[in-house]
Formats: sequence, structure tokens, C-alpha cells
Amino acid sequence: MKLSHFWSAVVLSVLLIGIAGCGHALGVLAVALKGDNVDPPCMEMKGKVCVVCRPRASTSYQYGDVSCELAKAVNTRITMGIKDFSKKKKRESITMIPQDDVEKYCDGMEAESDFVEIGKAVNADQVIAIDLLSFNHVAGTNVWQGHADVNVSLIDVKTGNIVYQPDSMPEYVYPRNYVVPSTEKNEWNFQREYILMLGKYIAKVFVPHDRMDVEL
Repeated sequence: MKLSHFWSAVVLSVLLIGIAGCGHALGVLAVALKGDNVDPPCMEMKGKVCVVCRPRASTSYQYGDVSCELAKAVNTRITMGIKDFSKKKKRESITMIPQDDVEKYCDGMEAESDFVEIGKAVNADQVIAIDLLSFNHVAGTNVWQGHADVNVSLIDVKTGNIVYQPDSMPEYVYPRNYVVPSTEKNEWNFQREYILMLGKYIAKVFVPHDRMDVEL
């Protein structure tokens, strides 16, 4: 936590003592200092895990590198988020396979590519399988807004069985309530930011995240 955030939390709690009592203020301070992480819907991730993103044909034609970049973003977010699991034992039971190792087997990936076979190739126990069904970042002439549809599942490499799959993954829109003109952000920078945010959205299925972390 940054020092400025620390003192902001302290000042807030002091003010709350006079408004709502000491107990409530201390509770707010505890949340501010320690965070308020919520567990992910999927708690079955364990062992050596790799991330594989498979584009649909229409997506790969227009956005050839997006699936690899998205897989990197998800891997990075999950690697960072593993430390936030409340139980130390849980953290120690998960190892993310470096994305560079996975990419050796993902060149020219198509919709028919086999998640399990790639998992076996990198000696993974589980695969976070991402189907990139649609991806777009253009909202009009020189304005940007990301729209993406994904299917996500956790697959056991040994059995090929799906260990976890969300009931639904709503269309991801970034930013949700407005478009970004090219005068504010160029196309390349916007697309890079959009992929990182989409990776964060997917990673929330597998690792804890701050309760107050709301997508824009």
C-alpha cells in the first residue's frame, strides 16, 4: 500500500470515530489496510497450470496476435493473484507455466486446436482454456470501444474432463459506458489496454480480487 493511501485510511477512520463509533471506524481501517478480497468462483485450480487461448477463424484473420497477447495477460494476472489466496497451502499448490513455454505449441492456433494436447506438451496438470469467440475494438470512425465474447474452462489434462466452467461469461465491453476518441488514445495503445483489461476480467474467475474492483 502506498504511504498516501495509508494516511488517507487513518484520517478516514479518525473521522468515522466521531460519526459512527470506534468499532465501525476500526473495521473500515482494517479493510483499507488489508484489502477486501473475495474468493474466485473457481477454487479447483491446482498443480502446474497453463493458459491457452484459441481464436475462432474470424477473430484470428483480423486479430492474428490477440489470442497470444490475451493468454499472456491472463497468465500474468493469475500469477499475481495467486498470492492473494487466504490459505498459504492453497498458494503453494499452484504453479503457473511460463507463457513463453506454452507459445511454442500455439503457433497458428485454430478453433480446432486441442487444449489437452498442448497441456500435455508443456507437462501441465490443468489447462485454463479460453475460446476467443469474438473480438473487436472499433466503435466507429476513429473511436474505440472493446467488445469480446469468450468461453472459459479449467480442464484436467490427465482425464480431459472439464473441472470448472462458468455458467456464463457476459460479453465484455471496455470501456462499458463510453467510447474513446483517437485524439485521446491512439489505436495501438487502446487495443493493448483493452487486452490487459480483458485478461483481468478472465483472471477473476480463478484468483481473488478486490470487492471494490469494478470494471469501467
